[in-house]
Amino acid sequence: MATKKFAGPSPYVINTTYPEVDFRHTEYINNATAKKSRTSAAPVVAAIFGLGRAGSIHLSSIIRNPRIILKYIVDDRPEIFTELKSYWKLEDQVVCLTSKNADRVYKDKSVNTVFIASPTYTHHDIVVNAIANNKDVFCEKPIAETIEETRKCYEASKAKGRVLFSAFNRRFDPAYRSLKERARQGEVGHIQILKVTSRDSPLPTINYLSTSGGVFHDCVVHDFDIACWILGELPVRVHATASGLITEVKAIDDFDNIAFLLTYPSGTVAIGDNSRFCAYGYDQRLEVFGNKGMIKVENEKPAHSLESYIGQDGIKLNPIYYSFPSRYKIAYRRELEHFLDVVQYGVPIEVSSWQTLAISKIATAAEESARTGKTVELDWSKDGIPAEYS
Repeated sequence: MATKKFAGPSPYVINTTYPEVDFRHTEYINNATAKKSRTSAAPVVAAIFGLGRAGSIHLSSIIRNPRIILKYIVDDRPEIFTELKSYWKLEDQVVCLTSKNADRVYKDKSVNTVFIASPTYTHHDIVVNAIANNKDVFCEKPIAETIEETRKCYEASKAKGRVLFSAFNRRFDPAYRSLKERARQGEVGHIQILKVTSRDSPLPTINYLSTSGGVFHDCVVHDFDIACWILGELPVRVHATASGLITEVKAIDDFDNIAFLLTYPSGTVAIGDNSRFCAYGYDQRLEVFGNKGMIKVENEKPAHSLESYIGQDGIKLNPIYYSFPSRYKIAYRRELEHFLDVVQYGVPIEVSSWQTLAISKIATAAEESARTGKTVELDWSKDGIPAEYS
């Protein structure tokens, strides 16, 4: 009886709430109530180019998304087509082509959307041809191999009134997005140090690395983007150091271990380390430290609540996610939904042309720094970057 006086009113008469960070419950509520926030739009009719590392992720999302009608799959491995169509139970309306026959996609006026996940060196031509034929484009980064080619792609999309979206998927991860929102609300005060760790797993094949555009534009570019996106500003100084410790990676004149330092106009410093190979899984961490405190994103684990206490071995937890398809599964899905919102409903695009160009410029400067050993100063006065970066 001693504590009964603290019971309070019945929970049925209390106006209950749930934390906004529980995005899965928000999704459940929306699904359960079938709320219709927008007028219905006809599904986009799409083609996808490339079914490699990222392409296979996008294909599964596209097939499962009722907002998309898939009409073409373009890949230069025709030997996989029969099994692919059988596995996904694709109807005959889905046509599989090699890149030699890609003109069929471009000339098909019913196709209004193209997804690009093919090797980096192919991106520019696919983007140019798709936009020239009035199709919106979702493209894995980079848009093209050079900044100038990337700029021309965006100019072409603007002239045609088409969407060109560069897929920086980490922006759509719930943890990173929550960190950004809380940091922008001033929870940690002025961010003085941003630290990011990205260590890849499993080790990509040499065939992939040789056509990836190099580690700075293929991998470290994500770290640059997430740092600038969170901070809302661009660095004025870049210093990077890198090593090719894996013999096969060094042989293609690339790097597998990188450290960098970015200095921002506000005085904030971003520090990062990046590796192509991590033996214990896909290591993804980020921390912001300010005069009021710190917020950090730690690694996620499958079945993270499972612990084991066996004998005298101590506490054992599940390992972290093995690779990016599992760690960023939700981010990839949200990224796709955002792209469709832009195309179908005119929602403002979250990855702008100037942001993509700016991140490419930082990656180029960082690679120059790593190869020369010099610090590179960045001048943004002629790049047309808005005062409010993000």
